[in-house]
Amino acid sequence: MSEILDLLDTLPWLPALGWALLNFVWQGALIGVLIALALRLLAQAPARHRYLVCGLGLLWCLALPLGACLQAWMAAPGELEQALEFSSELLWMQALTELMPQVVLAWGLGVALMSLRLGGGLWWVRGLRREARPAPAAWQARLESLARRLGLQRPVQLLLSERVSGPVALGLWRPLVILPCSLLSQMPPPLVEALLAHELAHVRRWDYGINLLQSLAEALLFFHPVVWWLSERMRAEREQVADALAAQALAQPRDLARALQHLSEWQPPAMPLVQAARGPSGGLLLRRVRSLLQPGERLLPAWKLALPALVLALGGLLAQAQARVNARTEADAVLAAAPQPAASAAAPAAAASEASAPEAVLQSATQAASQPMAVQAVPARPSTAAWHLPVNARHAVVIEEGSGRVLMAKNADEPVPIASLTKLVTAMVVLDARQDPQEQLRIADEDVDRLKHSASHLKVGTRLPRDAALKLALLSSENRAASALARAYPGGLEAFRQAVRRKLQGLGLQHTVIQEPTGLSPENVSTASEMARIAAAASRYGEINAITSASKAKVPVNGQAREFHNTNRLVGRKGWDILLSKTGYTEEAGRCLTMRMKEAGKAVTVVLLDADGSAQRLKDAAAIRRSLGR
Repeated sequence: MSEILDLLDTLPWLPALGWALLNFVWQGALIGVLIALALRLLAQAPARHRYLVCGLGLLWCLALPLGACLQAWMAAPGELEQALEFSSELLWMQALTELMPQVVLAWGLGVALMSLRLGGGLWWVRGLRREARPAPAAWQARLESLARRLGLQRPVQLLLSERVSGPVALGLWRPLVILPCSLLSQMPPPLVEALLAHELAHVRRWDYGINLLQSLAEALLFFHPVVWWLSERMRAEREQVADALAAQALAQPRDLARALQHLSEWQPPAMPLVQAARGPSGGLLLRRVRSLLQPGERLLPAWKLALPALVLALGGLLAQAQARVNARTEADAVLAAAPQPAASAAAPAAAASEASAPEAVLQSATQAASQPMAVQAVPARPSTAAWHLPVNARHAVVIEEGSGRVLMAKNADEPVPIASLTKLVTAMVVLDARQDPQEQLRIADEDVDRLKHSASHLKVGTRLPRDAALKLALLSSENRAASALARAYPGGLEAFRQAVRRKLQGLGLQHTVIQEPTGLSPENVSTASEMARIAAAASRYGEINAITSASKAKVPVNGQAREFHNTNRLVGRKGWDILLSKTGYTEEAGRCLTMRMKEAGKAVTVVLLDADGSAQRLKDAAAIRRSLGR
């Protein structure tokens, strides 16, 4: 289960879907209240008006979450991540964001179960159609005569079956009506004709197809009681609409009321996707009989009929206005909570300003340990050399490139597991070997993760070029790709480990230990300050910069191009200028992130280790970015 959740957490559309589902909880409740008010106002109106209101309400329920997902999909990159830049007063939203994989997984399982239920109903209908036999020719002729009176142009076949206890109408393009075998002998012909007229009214209105769409809506939004209430109410009103149409086609409309009374003594089976002649309850049957016996329905004045539409429109406008007000309020809270930097108390050293950005980071990262700062929220404005940010990560460092100034440090010299940040070192060592980038690598059984049992997009036996494996290891953090790269190193895995040790020594890293290429082992450790030096060294490789600064890439796998996404959702998003990036996660390491980024003309190297979750990691990065822009 944890593997599925981890895989879901890497999907870029998951937050949009999760928030759409959660927001629909209150949106659906609001729709339910508005529709209930509208139905109350339309209590004396024709059933077709109430049916239309219920249908519009159900369509509204579908449109809200679908529209939210489409808006997030088509919006400019980064808006979703910017929405996650919560203020300290919105911790409950952070907690919900952390639960998005579980929310989407639970919804997916529910949809799967409801789809099985719907599929079972369709299979039942298919079997019913096959087993039913044609009705006598005389009754087929009566059915066709009724169809002409109802203005029905499509041919309708009349069948008999022992599997139903009431008339049912099935099908869209080749509709048919199925009667119980004993109905013709136990009910007077005029009453049978009345029931047939009712079913033909369903066929004329394409109710079978509409009922199928209702079932799909129930499957997708199964978790909300308002959807079920609307759907059931819609089915109830549909029966009354069909009754009204049938009564117009009959010489004696009261025959349908008498037929319903006879039919009420029958016990129907569970028939999904079937239009039964009688309603689901005695109360509905009574209303249907009264409507038939008193056909003169009292119409409401025009202004009262327009009132429900006005209520629905005003409700939608108020909901949108309130959402915008809430968005502004949260944005103001975020800006108010963000620290405002003041002018620097001391100018940078001339030597540091002349050094290149990566070299300055390499020179300054070691100073973070000797200048630790308590990272806590303070009302005063910190200087550019001393940020005080309420970051969640337990180990962090921010270094200004060019000047080499350590802008922030928190437990920056404590060795901790670094998870997939290891892959930056793996990539550098692989690129140093200058092997053929187009050489085909094969994912072997040795590449399977038997330590954490992590999920993978690459099956054993998969073949891909070396440069494709490098992209997957860095972009989507594929552990099997990283393992295959290390195995294919000249001299094998042991030679790879020796090259890693030489690389770390060459960078002057005293606290970094790399035991394997993926980062799954908790023995792969480093410090925040030394990870900044690793990121600075990795930035000297054009391939690493290009791969990790892309939001997605198409990679040939087994000769076919497949699209993979960056595990850092901030990459490529609006307002984020990220030059290098790598994320990591294991249970021991927590959520980790290292990246080089620019904001307001400033370039920094950021390292965040052991954050509590993806939302907290995004919040930390957003706080750093806001501080750069001040």
